Amino acid sequence: MYLFFVRHFNDIDHLTPVAWKLQRDNYRVAVYCMSLRYDIHQDYRLRFLKEQGVAVDYLYEAFDETLGPVHKILYAIIRRSYRAQNQLLLNINGPSGPLLGVLSRGAGLLGSMFYKLARKIYYDHRWARSVLERSGAQVVCFDYIMPRLFVVDAFLKASRRMSIPSVALPHGVQLYTNEVTKPKATDARRFAKFNRFDFIIAPNKLRKDMLVKSGVAEDKISVLGSARYCSAWLEQNHKILPEAGAAFSRNSAKLKVVLMPSKPQCQLDMERMFASCRLIAERSGIEAVIKPHPRTRKIDQFGNYPLPDVSYMLTAKLCEWADVLLVVGSSVITEALMRGKPALYLKYLHANTTLFEELNACWTIHNEDELKQALASLEADRTGVPYDEANVAKFIAQVVRGGDDRRDVLSAYEQFIASCAAGKIPGARQ
Repeated sequence: MYLFFVRHFNDIDHLTPVAWKLQRDNYRVAVYCMSLRYDIHQDYRLRFLKEQGVAVDYLYEAFDETLGPVHKILYAIIRRSYRAQNQLLLNINGPSGPLLGVLSRGAGLLGSMFYKLARKIYYDHRWARSVLERSGAQVVCFDYIMPRLFVVDAFLKASRRMSIPSVALPHGVQLYTNEVTKPKATDARRFAKFNRFDFIIAPNKLRKDMLVKSGVAEDKISVLGSARYCSAWLEQNHKILPEAGAAFSRNSAKLKVVLMPSKPQCQLDMERMFASCRLIAERSGIEAVIKPHPRTRKIDQFGNYPLPDVSYMLTAKLCEWADVLLVVGSSVITEALMRGKPALYLKYLHANTTLFEELNACWTIHNEDELKQALASLEADRTGVPYDEANVAKFIAQVVRGGDDRRDVLSAYEQFIASCAAGKIPGARQ
């Protein structure tokens, strides 16, 4: 069995294509969610995998037979606490928002407290070993996750003792070219995060070089491109996307704009971001929305500002709907460029540097006046952009195909993981 452990919307985005490819080629695949905050039953990608024959479940429910009745009670408390937290968050922007916020945090803290207790009592390396034995695991795949989170440490210990290879797969695309992008972006943290995995797949050379500089052994790392943004998955994902609803029809003649900022901790200028939201909202010739980064805390979102917050909408659907995307450091620029949509990079909103900026593969905006001018230009001509298709193609080759324009990304992932499972140690590949 090929085991994939997930925890969050972003991670599922990038691991689903790999699990799908393996299942389609008759490998036995299972996807287990480690986070009880996340509702796997509402995730259209996990539902799709399940329909294809992939085993999909919460890890703690799939392997709880030996844990006893006390564990079942504890587990029920955890699930109900997190479920209550999620329900309360649905109405946090309403008139009772402050009270609901307090109750939500309380429910979340209760769930986390009991989860940590369950992890200490039940979810140790012995339990992890039993999971690996009972599932017939041949390889365990995680996203780029700190080993101390959830039950990752227990599985890394158990898999190492059982000689089952562990593989870290990308949960995003490395696009920042400067070294310190946020306070936690240090060599020591990167080394602690990656070094315990047996093998690491990097989407591009930029990520590999950063890991090697942090002290991770080069022969652990293979550059294979981005499964999330490869053409094969974009085409398949388009087929399974849920309907967007009438609110996101294409009937309006106005220029449709989606703003997708980075996480606030990635040196984002929040005050200037709010000002840009107001600037965009004041333009009468456009229809604009904002989707904050999925890992943005509620307190940092833009519900009190004039742009509608469409956090509930799928990014792929927004890319279909939009005429133009405004980004800061988000990897969604990759999908926008692959779809031929104009991509405006709001460079003035953060202190980082990016690969798409350096390759001139986007419309770089240096200040608010340039943003106004660019939007006015696109209102008149929605195809007129000041960057060349050749630069876009170079960017896509580096980011999506890992520098090899002939690479079949999903086949490369499959071959790599299958080699790991078969004990044929793959050497690091450029």
